Amino acid sequence: MIRKRINSVSAFQLYQLIRYVTLGMTGIVFAKTSLTREAIGDYETFIFLAGAVSFFWLNGLMKALLPLSSDQEHSRAAIFSSFVLISVFSLSTAILIYFIHPAFSGFLLDGRDVPELRLLIIYLIFGVPSNLAEYFYLIRKKNKSLVVYAVVSFSIQFLLVVLPVILSYSIRWAMYGLVFSSVLRYVWLWVMFIRFSAIHFSFGYVKAHLRLGIPLVAATLLSGSAQFVDGFIVTSRFDSDTFAVFRYGARELPLATLLANALNNALLPAFGKREDLQTNLAELKNGVTRLMHFLFPMSAILLLIAHPVFPIVFNPAFTESATIFNIYLLLIVSRVLMPQTILNGLRQTGQIMVASLLELILNVSLSLLFVRIWGLPGIALATFIAYLFEKMYLVLMVRWKLKIHLSEYHPVNHYFYYSIGLIAIFIFTEFVF
Repeated sequence: MIRKRINSVSAFQLYQLIRYVTLGMTGIVFAKTSLTREAIGDYETFIFLAGAVSFFWLNGLMKALLPLSSDQEHSRAAIFSSFVLISVFSLSTAILIYFIHPAFSGFLLDGRDVPELRLLIIYLIFGVPSNLAEYFYLIRKKNKSLVVYAVVSFSIQFLLVVLPVILSYSIRWAMYGLVFSSVLRYVWLWVMFIRFSAIHFSFGYVKAHLRLGIPLVAATLLSGSAQFVDGFIVTSRFDSDTFAVFRYGARELPLATLLANALNNALLPAFGKREDLQTNLAELKNGVTRLMHFLFPMSAILLLIAHPVFPIVFNPAFTESATIFNIYLLLIVSRVLMPQTILNGLRQTGQIMVASLLELILNVSLSLLFVRIWGLPGIALATFIAYLFEKMYLVLMVRWKLKIHLSEYHPVNHYFYYSIGLIAIFIFTEFVF
């Protein structure tokens, strides 16, 4: 019965959920120990910098991998060839960071040193390519194995990161634990390559991957970089303490975002087959409907309890994080709109890049304006507005370019009532209650 219930979508969603819970539990443990907010801020800065310099090309190349993996011509060499390509990007990024890290300190970290530079470089070289492991399971439809891998790997990461802190060692040892856990994932990825005889490299595949992936890398850089630009606005204007407050509220990928992205990524290989378009549109609509019935009520509950719960779950020093967290909960309004799944799966990536550029300009502009008016919550509000604008633009492009109505792949009525209700609850909790 368990195997029947776990398909590619639910397995990948469970993986992302376990990842999110691990990050959340790590933050809770940190806040409950004797660590200062400055020390927590250093750890968060370490994670933040690793993501800032790799997220765009990693996510862009991964998104290109999924539809290509469904092509008979490329399927045999897809995984290992992608691993080699991503490893080259990782090594190049690490070398670049080594030489330009003074720029991060001087311009983006308000004069502070990059936390544990050598560990950061090791993390980039081994930790970033190890992200391919979950896609290995996804592409090969080893759904149950993906869930087991998530439980085991993130349990190991959690223990290696929090045990040093619990034992009163410095935050540096938590970073050591994080890096070591990423090296273990890297080793396991090689075990899978050998075990499944998946060591096949193709220059032809790499060319196809880059041809499809470069627009997605550019789109991800333009769209996703807004979150990191927001972080750099905080690090350049505020100290490590304040950055910790911001990061505890504005997690890079909130639960709603993780599950929505998991649905998107899991359906991309299917959308690579044009002959099954109507079936895939219906599956996307059903998947979004199930997601909305779960995520909108959960988001409403979290909105209502965030302010009283945050000081208890973390500590009173993170009270302000609750408002930022509540604003990020509203991102579900844009995340469950998935026109990008259709455009990406059908390899119509040009409009995604244009939308991302517009979103970046709007996000950064509003962030710089709103931070002066509302402080840290203003940055989060700018992100909500810009992300919603991006999705509305893509909905129009799918209608105009592909002649596909929103109602064909999205439960419009449910979406409208859920969104209005969630925004009303947000207004009540922030300005009335």
